[in-house]
Amino acid sequence: MKSRSNSTPLVIVHYDEIALKGGNRADFERQLVRNLNDMLKARALPLHARNARGRIFIERREENTAPPEGWRETLRAALALFPGVAYFGFTEVAEKSMEALAALAPVFAGRVMGHTFRVTARRVDKRFAFTSTEIERAFAAAIFRAAPDGALKAAMRNFQREVQVEVLEGSIIAYLKEPGIGGLAVGSSGRAVPLLSAGFDSPVATFLMMKRGVKAHPVHFHSMPLVSDESLEAAKDLARRLSDIQGRLTLALVPVLPIQEHIREHAPERLRIVLLRRSFMRLACSYAEEIGALALITGESVGQVASQTLENMRAIDNAATLPVLRPLCGMNKREIIDLARAIGTERTSARPCDDTCSLFLPRRPETKAKIDAVLAAEERLALAPLEEEALANRVLAHFHFGTERE
Repeated sequence: MKSRSNSTPLVIVHYDEIALKGGNRADFERQLVRNLNDMLKARALPLHARNARGRIFIERREENTAPPEGWRETLRAALALFPGVAYFGFTEVAEKSMEALAALAPVFAGRVMGHTFRVTARRVDKRFAFTSTEIERAFAAAIFRAAPDGALKAAMRNFQREVQVEVLEGSIIAYLKEPGIGGLAVGSSGRAVPLLSAGFDSPVATFLMMKRGVKAHPVHFHSMPLVSDESLEAAKDLARRLSDIQGRLTLALVPVLPIQEHIREHAPERLRIVLLRRSFMRLACSYAEEIGALALITGESVGQVASQTLENMRAIDNAATLPVLRPLCGMNKREIIDLARAIGTERTSARPCDDTCSLFLPRRPETKAKIDAVLAAEERLALAPLEEEALANRVLAHFHFGTERE
């Protein structure tokens, strides 16, 4: 087996925000490397990630073990939405000389053909005889020579492709930079409980908090058997897709029909939605405390629907004992759907199914709920035993990088 410290990197991964973490930087780096190795193992790729002086190398586990067919496409899709990855590239390796680097020019001429491009160089080994600027100019010239006349166009700004060259201790690597989503590695910012519906908003909100390093433990409230299992299956499909980004993910499926029926029978019609969402907050907080989560996540956007006015949010949050994170607060529906499309949740969220909150929906829901009125209505209800029963009857579904586990 080849020493990992001397292995040839097949892929290089760079982070940006993690590099600003000062004394805690090593912890953030280790979390990202752990997450990458967990992903590589889950996808049965015979590769290993290791930290290497401000960058991460993905290498063969064993010298003579070739990755399976299609490994680049598999890894590209994973890294493009991997929290903590700022950019990455599939590497070409040369001996540490300008002549050996120039020999790679035809490869990169083909990769930038039809696009404006630039070359950027970094020297980890400062003893290399050429400066970064000299490397950039020489390799760009070699790429031009390797292409037909007039087929390429360089651009220092507003370029479409960027070729990165890095001079390491024992070799030179070159790669085409591919963008990641940046942020922090999942698990580096603690745990939170998203209130995951089958719609567009909550999966996008969950993704955005994953990108901030939060490990999501979503809960889905359902109204079976009064409604079909479509929303339940949609929530599981969304959790499966989110696990493809986060890794290990547990979805709690909580039955709330008795709570809904009790509110319908004993509460003022206009306050049904506010009272129901307050119940959801209490349930989510209780679940969060059980698993050691420190906050809730919701997909609310200010003014989007009746329950998402500032007055109603204030009345609903009054029931929570943990902070409520709302990363979509300032986004409109089109922005949310665009992001859902980018992360792969749009089609599932677009499937028609019964929404728990729309069941027993009042004809004219309250949009400016007063806390005193809400608390007075809630005092006439007997929700505590129903909420305890709902949480006790939850069912857990476990996912790991897109695969449901028992």
